[in-house]
Amino acid sequence: MKKQLVLAGLLALVNLSSQAQRHQSRPMKKAGGLTQYVDPYIGTGFHGHVFVGASVPFGAVQLGPTNISEGWDWCSGYHISDSTIIGFQHTHLSGTGIGDLGDISFMPTTGPINVYKGSNKDLKSGYVSLFSHKDEVVKPGYYKVKLKKYDIGVELTASTRVGMHKYTFPASKDAHILIDLQEGIGWDRPMETYIKQVDKNTICGYRFSKGWADDQRIYFTAVFSKPIKTFAVYDSTANVKGTELKGEKVKGVISFTTTKGEAVYAKVGISPVSAENAMLNIKAEIRAGISIKWLLMLMQPGISNSRKL
Repeated sequence: MKKQLVLAGLLALVNLSSQAQRHQSRPMKKAGGLTQYVDPYIGTGFHGHVFVGASVPFGAVQLGPTNISEGWDWCSGYHISDSTIIGFQHTHLSGTGIGDLGDISFMPTTGPINVYKGSNKDLKSGYVSLFSHKDEVVKPGYYKVKLKKYDIGVELTASTRVGMHKYTFPASKDAHILIDLQEGIGWDRPMETYIKQVDKNTICGYRFSKGWADDQRIYFTAVFSKPIKTFAVYDSTANVKGTELKGEKVKGVISFTTTKGEAVYAKVGISPVSAENAMLNIKAEIRAGISIKWLLMLMQPGISNSRKL
């Protein structure tokens, strides 16, 4: 009986997948499918507290830009009135009205290494960058923007437990990716953070924090398409010798040389269990379809219109 139920369940999943594929091949495909009707900007203004970025339905990863917070309206890390980005963080709350998460922040930069975030009153001395909403592309499961300060194009997508980054750099002998484990959103504060270079393409670590979630623990593993030239670690803003560090406000900076238009990719898996499990999530999910997950979710209500308008 149990085998029959399992078989029936598998057949149902196959049928649902085939329905979604047939649905994509119908005339609506020309109009972009059901996902064309999703407006990710809804709720990003006033007191909406809505996250903007890449995610899948019910995913553990919500990968998107985080602004310099100006208070309660920035609980999701993003507000439509803002034009600053301090990093692309892998967890965000949406619509909650309370600030938390903002774990594992990645920020591509160029020039001299800078691990000071900056502030709204001091945008020049920090690594924070301005951006224009005209340069944003926001769709279900996809986010794109350009960092004005560094002329770096950023594209993001995500599976359930993996964030995928594409950074298009200008020509630079000093190209970097800052991994900032100090930064969080709202009431979130780091309690213990750790980072380590595993090999020429891999970084791992964790971030334990306290906020609305009293004891939150997120482990990560990041795999880069381009070999790491150098890796430096920082305790807040102080450089520490070595390629491994544990502390309250740890940061790591990956450096390499880039040519004009060179794309550097990063696959970042997260896990509440271990960095090893985060790597397993990368291996298990990296081929998962993002658009199909959104399509299946949007098909559930069974929206249709037989009336001619």
